[in-house]
Amino acid sequence: MTQFRGIFGILTASYKEDMSLDEKSVRSQVDFCVKAGSHGIVVPVNASEFIVLSDEERKDIIRFTVEQAAGRVPVIAGVTTQSTYQSVEFAAYAGKIGADGLIAMPPYGARATDDEIVEFYKRIGDAGRIPVFIQNYIPPVGTAMSPSLCVRIMQEADYASYIKEETQYSSQVITEIARLAEILPKEKYLGTMGGKAGRYLIDEYHRGVCGNMPACDIVDIDAKIWNLLEEGKEKEAIALYNQAIPLMNMEYMYGYVLYKAVLKKRGIIDCDSVRVPGGKRLDKFDYTELDRILKELEPYYQV
Repeated sequence: MTQFRGIFGILTASYKEDMSLDEKSVRSQVDFCVKAGSHGIVVPVNASEFIVLSDEERKDIIRFTVEQAAGRVPVIAGVTTQSTYQSVEFAAYAGKIGADGLIAMPPYGARATDDEIVEFYKRIGDAGRIPVFIQNYIPPVGTAMSPSLCVRIMQEADYASYIKEETQYSSQVITEIARLAEILPKEKYLGTMGGKAGRYLIDEYHRGVCGNMPACDIVDIDAKIWNLLEEGKEKEAIALYNQAIPLMNMEYMYGYVLYKAVLKKRGIIDCDSVRVPGGKRLDKFDYTELDRILKELEPYYQV
């Protein structure tokens, strides 16, 4: 089974002014991630507004990413849907066109039983025949799974060997999953990655994670922090992390609205519009604060 490790940047679903999917900006994000030192790429997931993409757009964004990455870094395809049937279709497609792994939450809308969740991960793994990340995320879109259920899935589903953990007490859940997973053969549990915009990356690293999946807007800084940790340069890693925390906090508050604003300011995408309704948009005070934060971060950009 493939060993994934490091910072896997999540792409946004970037749009044109008419709100259609912008292939050029998707491919631009891929090139940015590679140049920035991202160890992998993930799309489409929560930070990509996957819930408002059509089936065709979801397949397109995976294909654009796989093509543009061209084997330079692994690509993890998001295949969460409202039904096992739909997710199996996306998993098979992703495996067929050359994605390196899958990531999925259980079907959302109606909460699946534990047995149904295990069967879900069995079926998407068998369809894609590539490694699967079990995404443990909070409702309403996510299903918060217990550490014991996560381990059961890995035990029973052939391709499920990774976790992306981002429930409420994610740090302690990471530790508990690792403890319970000791019963599994080494090849069955290959690691947990964190999320939450990388806000807890230092603590997660101490707990033994194999990486993190943040949005890609400052993936160069995220990857640098990770590399410093891997090199044993913890003081330097913490110093850089402390510089990035103000933006990470703002990211956690505004999500994809903020990711896109940063990507546009960095010249990586052309339009920062979002499709998901109901979310807060940045006001003039937010933009002033964002500009201040980015000015302080600019010396640490790697690209």
